[in-house]
Amino acid sequence: MSEPSCDHDNIGKIIELRMKEYDSLRSEVVQRIGARQQLAGYAGAATAIAATLGSELGYWRIVITSAVVVVAYWYLRDSNDAIQRVGRHLRLIEEDVNTLARSAYGREVLSWESSRQVARNGEKKTWKLVGRIGGWHRDDPSVRVPQPRGDAEPRPDGRPTS
Repeated sequence: MSEPSCDHDNIGKIIELRMKEYDSLRSEVVQRIGARQQLAGYAGAATAIAATLGSELGYWRIVITSAVVVVAYWYLRDSNDAIQRVGRHLRLIEEDVNTLARSAYGREVLSWESSRQVARNGEKKTWKLVGRIGGWHRDDPSVRVPQPRGDAEPRPDGRPTS
C-alpha cells in the first residue's frame, strides 16, 4: 500500500528538480532579452551620434554607422537564436514534467513555451521570414499545447471535482 505513495513521492521530487531547471532556464531567457534590449539601445545611440556628428567625420561617419549596425545585427541574431535554443529545451522540460504530472496528478501543468511556439508557427509567412532573418523564429511543427482539465475530468485521487 505504501508503494504507490512512494512512487508518487518520487515523481513529485523529479518534477521539483525539473521545475528548478525550468525556472533557471526561464531566468536565462529573461536575462538574455534584457541584454538584447540594452545592446539595441546602445547601438541606436551610437548610430544616432555617429550619423549626426556632421561633416567632421565625412566618409568615416558612414563606415562607423554601418559597422555599428552590422555588429549589432550579428549580436542580436545570435542572441535571438540562443533564446530559441533555450526555448526548445524548455519545451522538452514542459513535455517531461507534463508526462510526469499526468501520471501522478492526472493533468498537465506547464504550457507557456509550447503555446508560444504554437503561436509562432501560426504566424503569416511574411512574419516567419522576417523572424528567420532576425533569428527569433524557428518552425517546430511537432509542438502541441496541453489541453486544460475539464470540469468532468476526474481527479487523480478518484474524488469528483467541485
